[in-house]
Amino acid sequence: MSSTSPLSIPPEATLQSLRNELNGSLVRGVGGFFAKYFEAKSWSAAVKKKMQETESAEIVNKLSADVLGLTHFSALEEWLATFHSLVCVGDQPGFRSQPISKPGCPFKATMYLETSGLQAVSGSTRVFGEYHHNDAPVMAEDDSDFLRFCERAREVFETQSARKFLHAFLVCGTTLELWVFDRSGAYSSDMLDLAQKPHLLMQTLANYTMMSDEEVGLNTFVKRLEPGSDSYVTFNQHDKLHLRPGIIAAKSYIIGLGTTCYAASESTTGEPNFVVKFSWRKDEAPAELRVLKRASERNVWGIIRLLGHQDLGSIADLRHGLQFSQPFVNRTFSCVATTPLGRPIQKFASIHELLEALCDLVKALRSLYLDGSIIHRDIAIKNVVITSRHSADSPKGLLIDFDQALDLDNVRAVEPTVGSDGFMAIGILSGKPHTYRHDLESLLYVFLWLAIGNDPDHDDALEILEGLPKTSRLWRWCSMDFRSVGQAKAADMSPEGFTGLLGEFSADFAPLRGLAKELHALIFPLRDGRIFTGTETEQPAVECLYSSMADAFHRNALTLQK
Repeated sequence: MSSTSPLSIPPEATLQSLRNELNGSLVRGVGGFFAKYFEAKSWSAAVKKKMQETESAEIVNKLSADVLGLTHFSALEEWLATFHSLVCVGDQPGFRSQPISKPGCPFKATMYLETSGLQAVSGSTRVFGEYHHNDAPVMAEDDSDFLRFCERAREVFETQSARKFLHAFLVCGTTLELWVFDRSGAYSSDMLDLAQKPHLLMQTLANYTMMSDEEVGLNTFVKRLEPGSDSYVTFNQHDKLHLRPGIIAAKSYIIGLGTTCYAASESTTGEPNFVVKFSWRKDEAPAELRVLKRASERNVWGIIRLLGHQDLGSIADLRHGLQFSQPFVNRTFSCVATTPLGRPIQKFASIHELLEALCDLVKALRSLYLDGSIIHRDIAIKNVVITSRHSADSPKGLLIDFDQALDLDNVRAVEPTVGSDGFMAIGILSGKPHTYRHDLESLLYVFLWLAIGNDPDHDDALEILEGLPKTSRLWRWCSMDFRSVGQAKAADMSPEGFTGLLGEFSADFAPLRGLAKELHALIFPLRDGRIFTGTETEQPAVECLYSSMADAFHRNALTLQK
């Protein structure tokens, strides 16, 4: 189904974000492109035969002749309808189109090849493309038209973030360029001349309609018992984890980990209590898997438990057979299943519940460090959740996402700086090695972000900032300039600066300013008139910091309960 309403134009801030994201990760004219994706396929001979059949010749010739003359939306719609009648049979995927240009402007439209019938977990879009009538080919990464084309790809990845890669095509005047987007960037074929070979567009679109789910880049590890049934994954071919519709966590970018999480249950009707996570890691060995196995062996309390894991391929596998002019970042695609399923901490039912969860999160960090000899290194709102307690000993707050965790028995000579924007400790921002205390400092920042933002819908610092005034001190906490962020946080954690920060607490959290002062004094004690940002390593000091923070949260939770 197509729409005649023009697509909205992404704002300049979005284009600049894409420009930064794709910088150095776009490669044009990759060798071996056609051999890999279009030649010697099970369907390639059938497509060529269809184009050459006598009974199809008249339609093929007309479509080929009309390719360069699609000057308005109705002409494109008619062209696609004729194409469908020739190529698509039964429930084969079909193209949906929508104009990009406004009336009176040079005609531009986007096309989405979509799966018919019910939408799968992996989404309905299989391939997308754009048609720009009489435009010159876009050549530079900074070209706004090309960045808007890439934004369409990002939108597909946002709704289908667990897919492996995405085919795309771009028609500009007489030029056809074919693209593939994956989690390490984007690359294209040589440019094809439609003036010389006008049938190439129709043949290419026909090829796309014939591709299997695997060939268009969908995540085939997610399976169905039959069409229209619930989706599931399995690690041993016996026990199935049934995925709930909708994504509980995903990132809106193309390049990177692409972490995508689904709630899951052991049956199609059971209460979900599992998380199935797909992600693309850089290293060969899955850090989270190692850490969770070690934590289980050491009986660490207050963290997720590993159920299953499987590697599903890599960027190197996906790009095998292609000739690149520059190196690319290899990533490994994996699926990890854990339990229990938690509720995002920003969706607390009451402040009493939140404080109980924060108390248990301190205890979980203590167990992780003292029992497991592990530090988390990425404490942020997105990585702590509230659980449904099943026993008195079960934690109310749970640590999740151990992709950046560090096993202290296997520390490299130089460890990378890791953490989430807005939540990194001052010492980490200044280049110091990560310690247990930095995790506790980040947990303090979690509390401050919740108290000031009081945003139940977002777990990302930049998204929370959108709901805060530009005068908020928290705006200075989010930047890739770690030095300036560290200086800003140090100023805000000084006695005078912290008083100003307390003035930003939302009305619901205003009664907890006393708790905030107590936590601040524990994390940043004054030494010679200055806040101390270092780490005490003596056992009594370590135990005291953990127990004092947990006690502060617990006492305030009891006060609210009365």
